[in-house]
Amino acid sequence: MTPSVSSLYFALPVWAQNALLSAYGATLHIRRYGGVHREVLASLLESQFWSAAELETLQLTRLRELVAHASTVPYYRKLGLHGLRIDRLEQLRQLPTTSKSELRAHPLEMRSEAFRSTELLQIHTGGTTGTPLTVYCHRAALQRNYAFFSRLRAWAKVPARARVATFAGRTIVAADQATAPYWRRHAFANTMLFSSYHIGLTTVPQYVEELARWKPQLIDSYPSSLEPIARFVVEQQVTGIRPIAVITSSETLSGQVRALISSAFQAPVFDHYGSAEMAAFVSQCEHGTYHVNPEFGIVELLQNDRSVGAGEVGEIVATGFINPVMPLIRYRTGDLAVWGDADCACGRRFPVIEQIVGRLDDVVLTPDGRRIGRLDPIFKAVSSFYEARIVQDAVDHVRVEYVAESDLGDDERAKLVRELRNRLGSGMQIDVRRVSSIPRTARGKLRTVVSELGG
Repeated sequence: MTPSVSSLYFALPVWAQNALLSAYGATLHIRRYGGVHREVLASLLESQFWSAAELETLQLTRLRELVAHASTVPYYRKLGLHGLRIDRLEQLRQLPTTSKSELRAHPLEMRSEAFRSTELLQIHTGGTTGTPLTVYCHRAALQRNYAFFSRLRAWAKVPARARVATFAGRTIVAADQATAPYWRRHAFANTMLFSSYHIGLTTVPQYVEELARWKPQLIDSYPSSLEPIARFVVEQQVTGIRPIAVITSSETLSGQVRALISSAFQAPVFDHYGSAEMAAFVSQCEHGTYHVNPEFGIVELLQNDRSVGAGEVGEIVATGFINPVMPLIRYRTGDLAVWGDADCACGRRFPVIEQIVGRLDDVVLTPDGRRIGRLDPIFKAVSSFYEARIVQDAVDHVRVEYVAESDLGDDERAKLVRELRNRLGSGMQIDVRRVSSIPRTARGKLRTVVSELGG
């Protein structure tokens, strides 16, 4: 919402806010799930069990179509893609990569001239770092995108009209609101929208009470929003919240937080990875395996422009098939992942990701040049944290900021520093600070590792 619209909305009583959200939500729902959505979903439910050869043929066909279509995009014409013949998937590696900075600087040049401006939608996203991006698409692309999410819901065995609880970056409650309710109802979608900005030590019990009253069949959430709620549910032995499944996204999900959420709600957790740029979609199946969805696009993992093998960390470089308005070829996402090396028992012949590591700017750079990610296991050393993050503000210095009801004891502090130093080395200086709260991004996400090195 724009500031003026937001101020008018927040001035309304809760029942009127619910009505407005439902009306607006109905429009969004039709935009996302109308049109070609049902047809695409039916196709995806069939192609998910195709053979590896059939999927490779599909990808090659779509890659040829994409490269041919790139001639309608000024940015790709300048790169000389016009008239390029693609005979093998491996030829993709010969094409140049595209960075976020190029997309940010030249959004109109990366938009296809084959579409009229009047039929286009704009998606504005700040990404994890808050730096804005503008993505252009049309309704069919949006509907294709949400068909992949619908297939994920099918993997999780969640029915189409399920009762849902959602925690995301929507500003549905005024920032300075000091009392419950911190949630609003989207009646059209049978969804309770919970604010991610008001979850704190004193408000978590109220969130849990409302979840128990709402009894969602699906919880769809950022991991960082659900973690403190799940911890309260476990500690207080709350048994009234039993969804069919929990779906998480938008942040790196650690094994520790996954186990906590699953234990709290006695439900499987299905994590997935995607982006507003619609370049890649990676989702977990019922066996817990991360799969690259090959109908969505092609994913490469690169380290210094070299393709990595199983077990190695590489940047996700994605070529998307679903958005012809702004086709992205070898798009450097800035996110890190690790290839798996085994087939999945689910029977899908999709590429396997062993681990979503995080972002390039969400790793700690040590004085000896190592990039260290997935530092969340160190927090197992301290049971009293509400939440915490690691901030690197110099090559040889990090600070741990934590929220808790009281200061850490000397033993806990020493154990935390020792666990962190074991990973970062003796050349890293470490400070530990208690803070009243940890800021979220503009989209309500918690970054558990933040680099302030600026390069």
